[in-house]
Amino acid sequence: MSKKTLSLLVLVALVALPGLVLAKEFKDVSTVAGVADDGLGKGVAFADINNDGLVDLYVSNKGGANKLYLNKGAGKFEDITAKAGAGIDYPGYAMGSVFGDYNNDGFADLYLATGGRDEIEANRLFRNNGDMTFTDVTNAAGVGLKAFTYGASFVDYDNDGNLDLYCANYGVGAKNILYRNNGNGTFTDVTDVAGVGDLSWSWMATWADVNNDQFVDLYVVNGRYPVGEPNKLYLNNGNGTFTEAARKAGVADANWGLGAVFADIDNNGTLDLFVSNYVGPNNLYLNDGKGQFTLASDQLKGAHEGWGKGPTFGDIDHDGDLDLYEGDCKLANQLYLNDGKGNFANVVDEQPVLKCETVRTKGTAFADVDNDGDLDLYVINWGAPNKLYLNQQNDNNWLKVKLTGTVSSRDAYGSKVRVTEHGKSDLLGLREVRSASGFCAQTPQMVHFGLTADKTYDVVAVFPSGIEARAENVKTGQTLEMIEPTLSQPGVLSKVVR
Repeated sequence: MSKKTLSLLVLVALVALPGLVLAKEFKDVSTVAGVADDGLGKGVAFADINNDGLVDLYVSNKGGANKLYLNKGAGKFEDITAKAGAGIDYPGYAMGSVFGDYNNDGFADLYLATGGRDEIEANRLFRNNGDMTFTDVTNAAGVGLKAFTYGASFVDYDNDGNLDLYCANYGVGAKNILYRNNGNGTFTDVTDVAGVGDLSWSWMATWADVNNDQFVDLYVVNGRYPVGEPNKLYLNNGNGTFTEAARKAGVADANWGLGAVFADIDNNGTLDLFVSNYVGPNNLYLNDGKGQFTLASDQLKGAHEGWGKGPTFGDIDHDGDLDLYEGDCKLANQLYLNDGKGNFANVVDEQPVLKCETVRTKGTAFADVDNDGDLDLYVINWGAPNKLYLNQQNDNNWLKVKLTGTVSSRDAYGSKVRVTEHGKSDLLGLREVRSASGFCAQTPQMVHFGLTADKTYDVVAVFPSGIEARAENVKTGQTLEMIEPTLSQPGVLSKVVR
């Protein structure tokens, strides 16, 4: 049997799988868009730094200058690094940098996770001045940690309306650090009190409310050559402390892990977990809604073993379920389509442009960079040009939701958004707003749903404060902004923005 015939048979088999429809093609526009940086790439972070409704992009390089790209619309970017403020380029070792409005002034600030070429260098916090420039406020804020920080994340772990900061650190004896935001522009190291000072070799940390108690929990991805190291799950006790429960919860993955991402893959209202392993098989875990997980890696068809790094979920074909892209550090990247029940099939051979073969991919993230409603893809590569792929879905079968906190933090990290068909109760999609995810990556603060355009929908957002905002009979093909109602303003506070 010829290779061409075999490929055709595989394509027919994939199309025949229930609920699986091949996605529209992605187009490589990296050079035209102006974002084909060819440094020693590690991290990708998306945020709207000037509040113009377009997501901007920060690229962290482990050696060489970092880049800040301003989105000019129509999928085009301008490199504004040189005029964004001293230190934004940080020509050193930078990894999983992250955006977050730590002072609740309505502008996305930037925290640089660093290492050091010759010696360990301090992480840096840059305050967004609101005019597309940033000021280094590290010393005043007290977050100039000197550690090899592979991944940083903003989070409001205590639901007090201020974004706190967690640093996942790599190396012998390097303790992870949790900084509590004091609400006055300064932070306090509360690691030991909180009980989250993991001493493993940590590569990434991501937050999610795994047991539905309205407090975000912490998952830390660990590993060292050659046998790996168990990951940690710290359950939030709601009183400023955490309890480590990875083994009990079934997610103490002992491989050499690099990236992890939470997502509701089967639309049952629980946040499942995908772990990307550099040594050992990737693993998929299903959540029972109470924080107990079951290994379900057999639901991944065509998966590679080993070399995994940068996973990201998104509904790329607008069929109502979350698909998965994973960066690979050795062979080729994978694109998995979801059949609607949480079963995935690797279809990247049908879109070879997405494979980045023989290139070492690091962070990856889905984001709608051209505001046409479908999810585009940015891929960080090591020593090779980064890639921006435009999604050609081009329909109205989507809804984007932007949350603004008032009682909760302005970024509303930790909020959950649920969508049902108008007047019905069956859940069609759940998204949780968070900062860092995957491997050295941050997707936009705005959440995205694939929905059928000939119907209308009800949207409920639950903020970390427990306050709900509701919007009913919502049409697709638009961005819905939902503002957290204050205690003195009960009811629906939402509006449609373009």
